Amino acid sequence: MSSQNNLTTPDGLAFPAMGSQQRISVGSQGARNKVQLTPGHSLMDWIRLSNSGKDLTGVGGRKLEVSTEELQKHNTEKDCWIALRGKVYNVSAYMDFHPGGIPEMMRGAGKDATSLFDEIHKWVNAESMLEKCLVGRLKVENTLLKKALLNSPKQDTVQNGGFLAPATPAVQSPRFDWFQSGQTVSVVVFTKWPHITTDMVEVSLQGRALYMILCVKSSIYTVHINLEKDVNEEYNLLVSSDSGKVELVLGKSQPDVQWSCIGKHADGHNTYLAQKDWAPVYRDCTVESVMSVTRDTNLYTLSLPRGVRMCVPIGRHVHVRHNVQGMDVARSYTAVLPSLSPDAQDPRQQQGTTFYLMVKIYTQGTLTPWIGALKPGDVLPVSSFDGDFTWRDHQHCGTLVMFAAGTGFTPMVRLIYTALIEDTTRERTVKLLFFNKTLEDILWKEQLDSLALANKRFSYVNCLSEPHSDWSGLQGRVTKEMVQDFLPSTSNTERMLIAVCGPSPFTKSVIQFCKDLGYIDHDSQKTPIDFEVTRYIDHDWQMTPIDFQVTRSKVKVT
Repeated sequence: MSSQNNLTTPDGLAFPAMGSQQRISVGSQGARNKVQLTPGHSLMDWIRLSNSGKDLTGVGGRKLEVSTEELQKHNTEKDCWIALRGKVYNVSAYMDFHPGGIPEMMRGAGKDATSLFDEIHKWVNAESMLEKCLVGRLKVENTLLKKALLNSPKQDTVQNGGFLAPATPAVQSPRFDWFQSGQTVSVVVFTKWPHITTDMVEVSLQGRALYMILCVKSSIYTVHINLEKDVNEEYNLLVSSDSGKVELVLGKSQPDVQWSCIGKHADGHNTYLAQKDWAPVYRDCTVESVMSVTRDTNLYTLSLPRGVRMCVPIGRHVHVRHNVQGMDVARSYTAVLPSLSPDAQDPRQQQGTTFYLMVKIYTQGTLTPWIGALKPGDVLPVSSFDGDFTWRDHQHCGTLVMFAAGTGFTPMVRLIYTALIEDTTRERTVKLLFFNKTLEDILWKEQLDSLALANKRFSYVNCLSEPHSDWSGLQGRVTKEMVQDFLPSTSNTERMLIAVCGPSPFTKSVIQFCKDLGYIDHDSQKTPIDFEVTRYIDHDWQMTPIDFQVTRSKVKVT
């Protein structure tokens, strides 16, 4: 549950979209604070407590119908009820287990906390996590509904978990159509968004079942059809960057046979939802290979099911889930590359059939010990991509400066490769200040060394917190002096992208140093120079990882 800030792009649109799980604040009140959980309060400890048979409901396990008035009475740390999607949970026992701390939980005490939860927890299975805390259902009082309607006669309202809220203004939805020739059937979506690209479209074709997801701006348009007749397994995806037209061309199994209709519309077809209201779809992916990167970090090659096409865009992430002792546990990971070398790229990534994840294995973790035991041929449930970072919004930057700690390097992989090699719209200076415990912990050190030697526009510096005695480079934790020495002067008016990624204390420190040094100025009304903040929370056993966090602020121009 995180608060939102009010930062906007030059065109007035919120960036990232309000409610996105990528959205954090650089202000003292806006960031979602993480706490160090006390021993015995990890996620695994919560799973054990949930399975212990102890009554966590506080009502003897009876399922009640809870009125809003009754819900409001339970609003203290020792007696805390919250409502999520129409269900009421007694979270009193969970307070000390919540990675955001008790104050974060108290924001939803005695209330319908669905919107707060969905700001960053949308992909978490709350029903599974809090199943043993279920008190009952939230009662919708007809008298309350009637009163609300009478008080707002001129305003359309929608029901949401028993509460009424003003309907959001109608958004022009993409338009669906289909065409056929003797050999093919074309499914067409007119998105009316000229910036849509092929990696913003996911396709799943399983027999006659067609499922398409189109990420249009900060919303998701869905095509879900049971086709009238059989089609070939192979299909072509065509996207027009001028008109925003997306066309999926399917080959008829029976050429020259005319279809009377495209087929039967299935659940969710022709829906257009804000991304924050859309639940990612999971698919069983197959582990192709597991490569050791460091002593506790692996690179996984994953292939999507046959008929599924998904190209994870730069800066986006996927969710991985597994049932641990009866509880569904999910974690988020940024998709990386097989290598930083152009010669080692996998063309199947661009085809959308394969992707790569770099995962640190925690021996005392909840989910990663299972991931660490996976072998080629095993199945890993992975969601469709999530997030709303778009590289197109930052192509104008001439300087990219990155601060990464540990596996906070993973979101930087695609940034480095795109800024230096893929995107040729302009030449950029790319710098990385990389923090690790020891020399052996540096991810892809040899590749980074080679890239720095081969490309004069790239440089990187390592800083170790537990160096060997012969280490002569930077050491210790991040300091203001390090940040100041690494960043270009604030008098440099060239557009600059600053990316920060690591555990929460590291990210918080770097943001504060940037504020102290004049790189972030909320009150400035001058033309903003991009300031991007990424946060990667990778404590599998303590904290819910939010893979790629982004916010925009203004930089003071002197």
